[in-house]
Amino acid sequence: MKYNIKQSSLLMLFALFLVAFCFIACDDQDNEEQEQVGQLTPEALYQTSWRGTGHCAAWSLKDRGIGIQFVDTQKGKVVWEDYDEFDITYMIEGSYITFNDIAFQLAGAPWVIKSYTKNHITLIQNEASPDKDKIATIELDRVD
Repeated sequence: MKYNIKQSSLLMLFALFLVAFCFIACDDQDNEEQEQVGQLTPEALYQTSWRGTGHCAAWSLKDRGIGIQFVDTQKGKVVWEDYDEFDITYMIEGSYITFNDIAFQLAGAPWVIKSYTKNHITLIQNEASPDKDKIATIELDRVD
């Protein structure tokens, strides 16, 4: 009888360690995906495509789909929902990305690169504006 209790206790302990190890392994993988890659650079955007949503309460369409293809380290193409594709130029300085004047709703004030991972970028424009309706956010996911 003592042998069965000892054996089942060891088996339960082994199962507990196995479950804990699985949770730790999953958590590490999630953290790697969410971990900041570092500073966003034109080289990191080189020949990549991104798709997501732009949001600003002041826009006529408050939530608008957007796709951006970075062709090289200075040029790209943008497609906003319900608009034709157009060519853009961009420049990154520190934690800011600035698009040329013809970039539709991307143009104007520089965008703060709020977060960047290999698979996700968050951009915010007019973040310090006292008028919260003028704060614009773009969430982009990498297209593989």
